[in-house]
Amino acid sequence: MSVRHLNRLACFITVTAGFGGPLAACSKEEAPPASPASVEETATFRFAPPDGTEYVRTDRRSEEIAIVGVPLRRAEEEELRWKIGVDQDGKKYSVQQDLVYISYARDGQTFAQGKVDEGISAELVLDDSGNLKEVKGLDKTADTLRKLIMPGHEAEAEQMITPESLEYLVASRYKVLFGDTIGRPAEPGSTWTIKSPPGSFIASRTVKVTRHEACGNTTCALLHVAFELDPQVVTDRAMKLVRSRVVAAGGDPARVNMRRATYGMSGSMLIEPATMLSHGASLVESGTVTVADATEQEISVEIKGTTEISYAYSEESAAAEPPGARFRTAGSPSETY
Repeated sequence: MSVRHLNRLACFITVTAGFGGPLAACSKEEAPPASPASVEETATFRFAPPDGTEYVRTDRRSEEIAIVGVPLRRAEEEELRWKIGVDQDGKKYSVQQDLVYISYARDGQTFAQGKVDEGISAELVLDDSGNLKEVKGLDKTADTLRKLIMPGHEAEAEQMITPESLEYLVASRYKVLFGDTIGRPAEPGSTWTIKSPPGSFIASRTVKVTRHEACGNTTCALLHVAFELDPQVVTDRAMKLVRSRVVAAGGDPARVNMRRATYGMSGSMLIEPATMLSHGASLVESGTVTVADATEQEISVEIKGTTEISYAYSEESAAAEPPGARFRTAGSPSETY
């Protein structure tokens, strides 16, 4: 898998980007509303995490692409666990993000897994408003990951997990989860749309503040994110799978044509407007692409994916009691937007 393909997968989570410590349990219990006083103090999202804040963030993602009616599928699962610390020096913030655990599997076969002892660390340099200025580090990624790769999967793993791909992942998730939200109105009902550069998998995303709710002793805003996708990029992913089947059968992959495609993606984020500390994010995506193979037979490809990002704050952190147990994933029966 190329770095470019991994970057596209990173955009999926993007979410809520960096939409980026065991996962907190999810509950269908409705969270209590925030008090009027606390709501008045959180009219705008502002980056102000307490100096010395520490937490563990766990990113879990699964994706399955399958041809309907044919025993041909590709399933991928990944987990990245980060230890994160926030420091403030004058007006500047720095975020130290250390990768402490990694797991990658495809079609039931694990090809990289284990605790990361040292060597994979990113430093995010921010200005006083929380805008990302630079990502440093990650230069020892390849050497460290070689110790975690399963025998026989060295080439594939080293292509997927590179300093460039991890730097992109770190920066893009921060931008989506924090950078694009800072300075936005935090009142329930507020909404804004962010457009992506031409050729991006996600053409644009629209964010809506659904409501405020209590997060322990502080206030969180629940955000819903709706995505508008580039149908050509979705189609390309499906066409690649179908063409591989045609080649295996001795056919001409150039004669495979797209007929129609539908795809949807939505997500949620739970954030403290007063500090921009996050308490959970999720993403659900699904779609169907129908193509015609070399014999003009129509083939439908189904794509499904889920992403869960959870946070576990240390006892010393100034963050209030984590409300992760109340966070509902996007699309759960208890949540409507």
